[in-house]
Amino acid sequence: MNAASTSMENRQNMILKTFRTFNAGVVKFVMCIRFRAVGATMLASFAGLSLTTNIIPSAISMMGLMDSFSARWEMGGFAAYSMMAWAVGGWAVQKTGDKRMGAIVLGAVGLITGLLFTGVGIGTQMDLLLTGGGAALLYGAIGGMIIGDALRDPLADPNDPYAKIGRIGDLGMFDYFRKESKYKI
Repeated sequence: MNAASTSMENRQNMILKTFRTFNAGVVKFVMCIRFRAVGATMLASFAGLSLTTNIIPSAISMMGLMDSFSARWEMGGFAAYSMMAWAVGGWAVQKTGDKRMGAIVLGAVGLITGLLFTGVGIGTQMDLLLTGGGAALLYGAIGGMIIGDALRDPLADPNDPYAKIGRIGDLGMFDYFRKESKYKI
């Protein structure tokens, strides 16, 4: 009877060891991903979508230049291009790590995309261009300050091996896998 339980215990230990090794591999993979850059890119991309579907049409509607539905209809074809441009801008803002520079970079992206999409999609009248470009500039500057401050990489100290370098694995909940585990990552 002891032999059967011993082999069963060995099998359970082997299965448990397999799960722990797999989990350690998953954690190692997750710790290597740069979530801040990915998060800034995704956040700015969705801000670009919001720019063409809500911000510019609402500003134009609020100024009484065009009704909101027509403005949304005219701007709808530029959503994908806006998302791509703003994603690059969000990535650049995250790399700068400064809220003033973030406001400048994403504000410039907002101004350029706002003027371009308003001019091509709706019209080139001066009041339309000023409204669309101004709303996009303001929206980009505020978004750039938020992304540049909230998602910047922490400073790294090359002399300290445990210095925070902006990876998700630097969170305290992963300390077990870094220091105490026999499945070192």
